[in-house]
Amino acid sequence: MKILYVSGAMKDGDFNIYVKNAKYHINPSNQNFHYRFLKALATQTAVTALTLRPFAKGLFDFQELKSEEAMDGNITFEYFPDKAGRVYKLWHRNRSLTKCLSDEIKTFGKDAIILVDAMKFVLAKATLKAAKKNGISVFAIVTDNPHLLSNESRFYVRAIKSLYQKYDGFITLSSGLNELANKKNKPSYVFSGFAEALPELTKPETKPYFFFGGALYERYGVLNMIEAFRQIKTDRELLIAGHGPLIARIQEITKEDTRIHYLGMLSREEVHKYEQHADLNINPRLFDENLDKYSVPSKVLEYLASGAPLLSTLHSALRDEFCGEAIWVKDGSVDELRKAMNLFLNVHNDDMKKKALLAKEKVLAKYGLENQGQLIYEFLVSNSSRSIN
Repeated sequence: MKILYVSGAMKDGDFNIYVKNAKYHINPSNQNFHYRFLKALATQTAVTALTLRPFAKGLFDFQELKSEEAMDGNITFEYFPDKAGRVYKLWHRNRSLTKCLSDEIKTFGKDAIILVDAMKFVLAKATLKAAKKNGISVFAIVTDNPHLLSNESRFYVRAIKSLYQKYDGFITLSSGLNELANKKNKPSYVFSGFAEALPELTKPETKPYFFFGGALYERYGVLNMIEAFRQIKTDRELLIAGHGPLIARIQEITKEDTRIHYLGMLSREEVHKYEQHADLNINPRLFDENLDKYSVPSKVLEYLASGAPLLSTLHSALRDEFCGEAIWVKDGSVDELRKAMNLFLNVHNDDMKKKALLAKEKVLAKYGLENQGQLIYEFLVSNSSRSIN
């Protein structure tokens, strides 16, 4: 069985260069998840990644992307051509993508299965059309409730949901997402995400620190985390990395409290380095019942895999799995976070480190790339001959 993986994911090194040359920020969360997914599948078999790179008018000085190919171990990346012009995107891109996808599918024959990022409507629509022409099964990767996507219109949400009935199966990040998308009870695989085992990276030249890396939005609890830290007495520093509308506010705060530092936008490897050597990693995302049901904070798995202690707001499923391996708080208020930080400071550091190392072992055993790659591959093999659309 041959696997075609359709998304916006690039080879990690290519993505880092792409982001560095872009004129404005590109959110790395989509790249990080799908790149891990590709690496997980690649532990079992060769994978062809068919990629529509993030591209819009004003992102670069040029207005057109040429098709390219890149190799990354067991993964072959095929980057689709694209244009930034509005007329092309409205009238020509879907036809171009469908043709590119059809051409790729034909080279693999009937012994192929397609996975597609169901949150990217343009890609998903073209993939389903090309697959239908060639009699190939398509499995949707559902990572979020489209109603919870930032800055997307109701029309876009309806468009994504209109495609659910056309897929042959689903891979989702929660049972809530599977219930939402998989109304006809088609084959499905539900899991919470990936945890990646990484080599020990060089310790940053800094004082002992707490660390947060992620999107800098107030709704993600970033300001509550900062205020809670400002209220505790410690010589440790708070290091913050990421991008978002709070950058200017955070930079002002660093002038008011010299223990707080903004590191800017870091590469994936740099983020992992800071996570590994933190005294405490923090996930301050405010609790919300819809997010709890439909959205899994991938940062929590990443932090658990770092081997450093974790303070996190509640996520019901992950708290049930890792109840004793992290400090959990309910809603992410300033008061809760401050008390949790003080609790950490009052506990013997060796005890917290032992718990963190147990958490690392536990999360990698269940959500490690090889283990999840094997389970997902077996799921796909068992359903590859079923086209039940």
